[in-house]
Amino acid sequence: MHPYRGRTASLATRHGKLVAIAPAFRAPIGLEVVSVDVDTDSLGTFVGDRPRHGSQRETAVAKARLGMAESGLSLGIATEATFGPLAGNPFVNACLELVVLVDDDLGLVLAEHEVDYSVPSVSVTLRDAQVESIPLIAAGFPEHGLIVRPEEGYQPVFKLHDYDELRAAVRACAEASPSATVVVENDFRAHHSPGRLQVIEHAAQKLAQRAAALCRECGAPGWGVVARNPGAPCSECGTETRIAKSEVLGCAKCEASVERRLPESEGVDPRHCPSCNP
Repeated sequence: MHPYRGRTASLATRHGKLVAIAPAFRAPIGLEVVSVDVDTDSLGTFVGDRPRHGSQRETAVAKARLGMAESGLSLGIATEATFGPLAGNPFVNACLELVVLVDDDLGLVLAEHEVDYSVPSVSVTLRDAQVESIPLIAAGFPEHGLIVRPEEGYQPVFKLHDYDELRAAVRACAEASPSATVVVENDFRAHHSPGRLQVIEHAAQKLAQRAAALCRECGAPGWGVVARNPGAPCSECGTETRIAKSEVLGCAKCEASVERRLPESEGVDPRHCPSCNP
């Protein structure tokens, strides 16, 4: 019997994430997830009018605890995303979605993430209300929402999915801007970004699978990869690369762990080699 079977966890959200998260936990471990309406925007917004002060993980845990405090439950789930270039691929914007499960009974915080490069992520600056210069196809509009605001601040701010409303919003923000300059960008809130909602679903599935794995020593949920060891050799010259040659699986509660060799330990493509491909 899994320790979470038949129990309930809170999901702190105002942005419709329950549909992507609840099924992921129900099937593998029998954990029911309920949505709790708390002010997650107080921890930061994508628009930037409320900055995020903590790290991505710290903010996700803080969100989970908001839902736990409101619901009185000792299990809490939350997500937090970042958008922008990632190390190793600085020229393409990515969505990095982190999902956490906080367990105050066992003193655990389990986390998994998903990276996706397909979520529409557009940010453009317009002058003189030139709506025609907005790359609407790249933005996924109107299925994916847009946010419109003056360049100099956050008032007025429009969040929309309609072409006529977009034109009116650009005009209003241009009139409110001393330089007649308007910023138009994607709305990344989950209920206005179907692409991001899919990433949340994938991250939740990964976290549920991790929670389903119990430690063979203490029985705590969350057995999984805790570290990766680089150094896989180049198949051509044998030079160590940054590619992982092994990974360490460990418990989220006790110190049990085991190292597992990866297929890459036998050799990787020379394109990863600092000697063959400097």
